[in-house]
Amino acid sequence: MEIHPDEIVKTKNNPLELFYSSIRAEATKNDYERKLKKVLCEFLRPILKGDPELVKRQESEPKSKKKGVKRKFSDADFEVRATEFVKRAKENPDWAEDVMIKLGQKFKERANLPKTDPNYISPVSLKNYFVPVQKLLEMNRVNLSWKRIRLTFPEIEGKDETREYTYDEIRKMINHCKVMDRVLILLAASSGIRAGAFVFQWKHLIPIYFHEGKYLWEEQDVTESVSQKSPVVAAMIRIYANSSSEYVAFVTPECWNAIQEYRQQWIQEIRHEPKPEDPFFKKSGPFVRELSEMGLRKRLERILKESGIRSPLPTGMRRYNVPAFNGFRRFFNKANKKSLSSNSVLASLIMKETMMGHGGLIQLDKNYFKSHIDELIEEYINAVPNLTISQELRLKAENNKLREEKSELERIKDDNAKILNWIARQENKNQD
Repeated sequence: MEIHPDEIVKTKNNPLELFYSSIRAEATKNDYERKLKKVLCEFLRPILKGDPELVKRQESEPKSKKKGVKRKFSDADFEVRATEFVKRAKENPDWAEDVMIKLGQKFKERANLPKTDPNYISPVSLKNYFVPVQKLLEMNRVNLSWKRIRLTFPEIEGKDETREYTYDEIRKMINHCKVMDRVLILLAASSGIRAGAFVFQWKHLIPIYFHEGKYLWEEQDVTESVSQKSPVVAAMIRIYANSSSEYVAFVTPECWNAIQEYRQQWIQEIRHEPKPEDPFFKKSGPFVRELSEMGLRKRLERILKESGIRSPLPTGMRRYNVPAFNGFRRFFNKANKKSLSSNSVLASLIMKETMMGHGGLIQLDKNYFKSHIDELIEEYINAVPNLTISQELRLKAENNKLREEKSELERIKDDNAKILNWIARQENKNQD
């Protein structure tokens, strides 16, 4: 391995390259990029020169016919503006700090407007615009007094009126779903993964079998006999695979069955079985084209509208009381934590947080309380009844769990009886 001088110069002269290199997950990278573009290309448009020629060229191009939210500002000179902003911040950190303070004050003015005002902005969302700016500057060795800047932020309201989806709402969605959409809904509800985590490949989905009292999922353990005779009790998904943010999430047998139906539809459309590297969610049609996070969001919006879960917002309201994707994540969190566990309360909570991609209850948990996959599987299996949406399947899952618990109690009872018989025999020998 060698590092050449021109590579160092290139990295040094491209602030965005350093910014991108510090972000692990692709979904986070896209989110930060969107927000940074808005700050540099819209909010700071009068302050930064940018490249007027690039902007003019972009504005003269034909408008895209694609549906969705249209950008109200030009981002053609985004890289130029990022370089300019970092350069000026290095030369004059006080100037950069004053800019951020003024931006915070502007946000505060908008946050103090009535919620019915079209210019109102939620105090919760505004702080997220400062995070990518801070990362851009820190990665380019520009240190500002962010504590001083944050003092300009408006106070966040303590009351959060948003909630999770209910069982009835999720069932209503499923009743208005096609095969692929049903998988999307069940996967979201039973795994609790973030919106950006839905872009994965078929090889990242792994069934879990229950065989002779053990949970088997590793390729060397799952023989053809096991896969044919043993039930699938759950499936795991490698989230953000091959990145430092990788973790495993799980889905219920109900979701797994829907996936098998979706797989058959896939084979009919493509004329062959999915390859390991093929994207799990694809665009409709006979070609394998990955369905992006934005495409999945649009599908979910359509499902919510067609099922009647979402109707046009009343005048004055700007947000729905259930976030589109995060409503499923909240449902999973609540249903999972309401499930009983054979572990201690604290251990159970740490593992349930791990399933959501969190480090644990505290930062050190990821280093000192590392949950093995087998432990997470057992913890998740306990929650399957609560995470099953179909009332019929949910009752079946509860009955299966009761039978397993009864079998386990009988096994313990038999073991205890054997131990007592052995002790009695030893005492009789001693007496003789």
